[in-house]
Amino acid sequence: MAQAGAFANCTLHRHSCPFSQLPAPRRPLRNLVVRAATALPAEYKQVAPAGNRVFVKVESGDDKSTGGILLPSTAQKKPTEGRIVNAGTAAAVKNGDKVVYSKFAGTEVELEGSEHVILKEEDVIGVLSTDDIGDLKPLGDRILIEVAEAADSTKGGVILSTAGRDRPTIGKVVAVGSGKGDESGNIVKPTTTAGSSVLYQRYSGSEFEGNNGRSFIVVREADILAALS
Repeated sequence: MAQAGAFANCTLHRHSCPFSQLPAPRRPLRNLVVRAATALPAEYKQVAPAGNRVFVKVESGDDKSTGGILLPSTAQKKPTEGRIVNAGTAAAVKNGDKVVYSKFAGTEVELEGSEHVILKEEDVIGVLSTDDIGDLKPLGDRILIEVAEAADSTKGGVILSTAGRDRPTIGKVVAVGSGKGDESGNIVKPTTTAGSSVLYQRYSGSEFEGNNGRSFIVVREADILAALS
């Protein structure tokens, strides 16, 4: 109570009062999620995923440039990818496939010192046969789009910085998934076709950077707003 009274008396003498120099109390951190891999004991050598899940060995992205310069996470070009160790009962992928998956999906597991992730088959974005995301084979109802380049100047001729350029939502379809099962179990194929130009929903999908600075995005067919011609 004495300290509280001292604070009250300091309202008119903030520069000389010792209590006025105390740091403000910190607010508790909320919604802070820390993801840590579950380290499996040494006696376990194999993981058999349950249900429609797959077990993937993670392939970490490059954290250095070709010149050896350490890159920030935003500058790393490789997508979240890995190699399927156990495909379980999955129908669209198999053991040995190199896959790209949703960044915040799955449960991370450390097995024999290597990072792995257990994913639902639904969280696998596509199968990658090369090191270029432009060669991705999207799964389900997903659509791989090469994003159109943003305008680098305004109508008045003012050159825009990278941050000032409008984020484009137009692109050309590169590849289309085989379709998604309906309530009856029948596969419904996408109506969008490769080679068509489309307008897609802003802030949808997963973005990637391919070779030669090309930008790609993978969206659901439901995120395609219109075909352009």
